[in-house]
Formats: sequence, structure tokens, C-alpha cells
Amino acid sequence: MNLVINRLDPNVPDPVESRRRAAGRLVRLAYATIVFGVLAFIVIYFGRPLLYLGGPGVVTSARVTVSFPYVVHVSDVNVTSGSTVKAGDQIGLIWSPEHDNIVATYSRALAEVASRSAELRVKARVAKETLETSRNYQRMTEEAAKAVDTMSSASTTFRLEMFRERALAQKTVVSQEAELHEATAQLAHLDEFSNQVSAHLDDVERIFAGGKVFAPVAGIIATSPARVGQSLVAGTPIAEIHDTSGGVYVDWYIPNERFADPQVGKQVLVLFGNWRHSGTITRILPVSEVYGGTQGSFLRERVATQIARIRFSPDTEPPALGSSVSVHMYYSDLVARLAGLLVRLFGLG
Repeated sequence: MNLVINRLDPNVPDPVESRRRAAGRLVRLAYATIVFGVLAFIVIYFGRPLLYLGGPGVVTSARVTVSFPYVVHVSDVNVTSGSTVKAGDQIGLIWSPEHDNIVATYSRALAEVASRSAELRVKARVAKETLETSRNYQRMTEEAAKAVDTMSSASTTFRLEMFRERALAQKTVVSQEAELHEATAQLAHLDEFSNQVSAHLDDVERIFAGGKVFAPVAGIIATSPARVGQSLVAGTPIAEIHDTSGGVYVDWYIPNERFADPQVGKQVLVLFGNWRHSGTITRILPVSEVYGGTQGSFLRERVATQIARIRFSPDTEPPALGSSVSVHMYYSDLVARLAGLLVRLFGLG
């Protein structure tokens, strides 16, 4: 049976034209997607700074450093990063040869003071016990000198001897009185100095506490505490403690390029992944610092920016300490409400 196909029949679609039209629609769709994507990127990239001020931040709290003013050797560490401690908990054990030298120096000073005090007490005792006898002898020489003055038969040599004895007696009395006075004054100064040295020695022993390291406040151990067997120079932290009693906050590094300066009491949005919560600027620090997460390059130098401190609401569970977050401060309340509406509409919160 012969079937004649009429290709000019309008009811029969041309397969070549069908494939061409389908490919054309796909190309136009891809082209439109690319164009509108580029336009959206340009609008968002260049229009975003006109809507809000955004910059990086770090979740942190007040930090307390545990360190010693001399070289130490870490013998034991009882905590790790993220451990929760209470005030007075032992967090480690150290040993310090420099501490032993300090104690030995104070001990030698106390021994020298004790030796010098003993010598002065002996001198003061001798001067006090013999002073009355010396005064009696002085009175006797005074009386004898007066008697010699009235004797016309006394020779010149005898008179000189009497006057010499009277002068020696006076010198002895004056010397003993001065020695007693100075010895008493020096003993008072040495006692005061000994008390100061003893107080310093007690402070050194109290602070060192037999090598036991205690947490001064309650909080959370920061990253990278000292390791067992590590030797640390003076001032190097053995551990750092996040004192969370004053609350957790965000240090926001405010970009230098901005249309409006942040103000205390301004509401901001803190972003951490899908975590979005509002916060309040409670303080603008009068210092600038370089954000640690900024990468420098040959074309762009790392710059220091001012820091704002942001507090969360009491019912907000903040991210982990040390987390890097993004902070957005909308320039107008209308933009902030629209952004919140879009977040709720697309389920981005």
C-alpha cells in the first residue's frame, strides 16, 4: 500500500523546525538567565552599601590572663580549650628556678638585716649600760677641775692632766649618747625594712602558692593553653579565661567607608550562618584595630578600623566564643523591615 505524505500540510509539524525552535528557546532562556544574573549581581554588589553598613565581627567576652612575672616550667595542666572553671579551681602546676632565686635573695636580705640588727642592739646595750658610769666620771672630773682651779700650788702639768681627763670624760659621754641614739634610730629603720622584705617574701610565696595555678575568675578557658613540659618566659599566658559573668558580646570592626556613623543604641543584625539575631550597639570604642581575618595583598593594604561593641538580648543564645560573624546596620528602618520580610518569606532565618 502506497502512502503519500504531503509535507506542505499545515497540520503536520516540521521536525527540523520543531528542534530549531526548542533549541532557540533554551538559548534565549540561558542568555536571559546570564544577563539578569549579571544585572542582579551588579545591583546587589553596588547597591548593597547604599542600604546597610556591613562588616566583620568576633564573638568574645572579657578576658583574664593567667601569667607569672618570671620564667616558669609547666609541670601539669588540668584544663583544655573550652573547659569551664570556677574561681579558685586549680588549672595547672608549675615550677620556677627564678622564683627560688627570688626567695633566696629575700632570705639573704633578711639574714643580713638580722645580723646588722644584732650588732646594733649590742652597741646600744653597751652604750646604755655604761652611760650612767661615764656621766658620773664626767661629774667627778668637773669637780676635780674646779678644785684644781682654786689650788695655787698645782703645777701646770697637773692642771693639763686634769683638763685632759675632763675633756675625755665629756667626749666619752657625748659619744655614748650619740651611739645610743643612732643605734636606736637604725634599729627602727632596719625593723621597718625587715617588715617590708618579709611582706614581699610572703607575697611571692602567696602568689606562687607552691607552684599551683588557680583560676582567678569563673569562665571558659580560651584556645591554646600552655602544654605540659613547656617553658614560658615572664608574662607569657599560661591560660586565658573568658569571663562570661559580664555577658558575651560582639566586637564589630566598623568599615571606614560608610555613609553614616554607628551610634550607641542603634539596632543591628548579627549573622552567623543561618543564625540571625538582632543586637544593640552599647559602646563605640575610642580605638582602632586591624581585624585578624582580613587578608592583605599587594593591591590592598590591611587597615585599622574602629570597633563597636554589640550586646545581644538576654533571651538570645549567642554563637560560640571566638566565632567570626557578620554585622549589618541598615541605614533606615524601612530597609530593615523589608529585609526582615524577605528573610521570613524565603525562609532564610
